[in-house]
Amino acid sequence: MNYKTLTLTLLLGLATQTNLQAEEMMHHEGHEMSQTGEMSEQGAMVMTKGVITRIDAANGKVGIKHEAIDNLKMPAMTMVFRVAAPALLKDLKVGDAVRFHAENPGGKLTITQIQQQ
Repeated sequence: MNYKTLTLTLLLGLATQTNLQAEEMMHHEGHEMSQTGEMSEQGAMVMTKGVITRIDAANGKVGIKHEAIDNLKMPAMTMVFRVAAPALLKDLKVGDAVRFHAENPGGKLTITQIQQQ
């Protein structure tokens, strides 16, 4: 194989890989968001730490700046989640430190448990 062919092959491979990575990021496919809750080795629901950034009780949504969500394979970021039940938002306010559990039923990131720290 000559250098021109090798260079072209490497460039095409790199371009293909870059396009696949960009597509995964756009569609969150790389997060492998599971449909069910993960349990720790001790049998407890896996909880993630975060801080409330906004609350939209009327629409059942909450913004949280969170650390990595292991059961969803999601990196740390700030985002808005649905809540499984409006009662989960009771007594919470912006700035509260919380621990929560999120799942991805039907492709909709949803908090199923949340508690103040």
